[in-house]
Amino acid sequence: MFVMAPCLRCGTVFSFNPERVPSLRVNAAGLPDPAGTRQPICQSCWDDRQAYRRGQGLAEEALLPGAYEPGIA
Repeated sequence: MFVMAPCLRCGTVFSFNPERVPSLRVNAAGLPDPAGTRQPICQSCWDDRQAYRRGQGLAEEALLPGAYEPGIA
């Protein structure tokens, strides 16, 4: 099983495993909101985020294996 949707950051449509893809919760206005809906982040934007974190001296975030591959239904 996989899903196709636009990336929260860049808008590129990509496929992913919905149970493993990195995402952020945002409200209807697109602002971070713990009660909002999960919006996926594509591999390229994920890589950019980790490069930024490294540049700021922050630890990288873990990416679940298979996040950008089809899952087993």
